[in-house]
Amino acid sequence: MQFDNLPSNPYLNIVSSIIREGIIQCIPKLNNSDNEDLKNQLLTETFNKIGTVSEELWIGVSKENNSIGKQTREDIYFYLNDDRSTRVFYVEGKRLPKYNTQFNEEYVIGKNNSGNPSGGIERFRKGIHGEANRIIDNALIGYIENNSIEYWLRKVNESISLNFNSDEILNKKEKRNNEYISSHQFELENKLVNFRLHHFWINLINK
Repeated sequence: MQFDNLPSNPYLNIVSSIIREGIIQCIPKLNNSDNEDLKNQLLTETFNKIGTVSEELWIGVSKENNSIGKQTREDIYFYLNDDRSTRVFYVEGKRLPKYNTQFNEEYVIGKNNSGNPSGGIERFRKGIHGEANRIIDNALIGYIENNSIEYWLRKVNESISLNFNSDEILNKKEKRNNEYISSHQFELENKLVNFRLHHFWINLINK
């Protein structure tokens, strides 16, 4: 399903540029064996350096956003230099494969030790991550640690089709390496809300 008529997040282009440049700068520092928190931290620090010296627009970046009324937190968030530090973009990081497995993923759907949803896409769909009533575009960063990008793309898309068959699977962004886009929907106050996720995958195989 295509949701091409959705309005874009006005900060999408500059945030995407920060993410792309940050990934390039961070790849030499990222190790396959590092846990997800350390990977997210290294990226966040680099994103923040890039965003806060931009001549186009000051965009701060920080780790682990806490929202009132929510029990979970986004791994990384981008915010404006205004009185409220207004959040404009959220990012969730996921290892592929899931920690301590070889072929499993919680990129799409999963449960944590408490039985709560832990899937990256799933949390955005349920409104656990992001701001469904305000921000249309957010992102997932995938740390590819074994198998291949082709393997995980097939597995992730199969999981989306199986669990969320009204959603659009990951499609490669034109002229972008290891970048994808997908469209999703969830129910908000008895209305279906459409939104997009941008996927930035980092190849750490053989590092």
